[in-house]
Amino acid sequence: MGNYTRDDLDAKALRRLLTEDQIATLSELIERASAIMFDAVAGDGSWQAEFTREQKSTICQRIIVRMVGELFKPEEPSKRSSILH
Repeated sequence: MGNYTRDDLDAKALRRLLTEDQIATLSELIERASAIMFDAVAGDGSWQAEFTREQKSTICQRIIVRMVGELFKPEEPSKRSSILH
């Protein structure tokens, strides 16, 4: 276990939750959205100019891991009891 990072373990979990086609489609959408976000904040072309392909891939993978983690996170039990009227 010591040879793995948290992102590696999460990437393996992604492959259990999503098909390869779903991961590819999600990756493409996240990459396009990230490019728009970076360009909007830092100026046109910043996504292309400031990051290598490997860095962009890592950023997008981490975004996907967090998004999917939120989607599959167990709901916290409500602190209030439900009341039917």
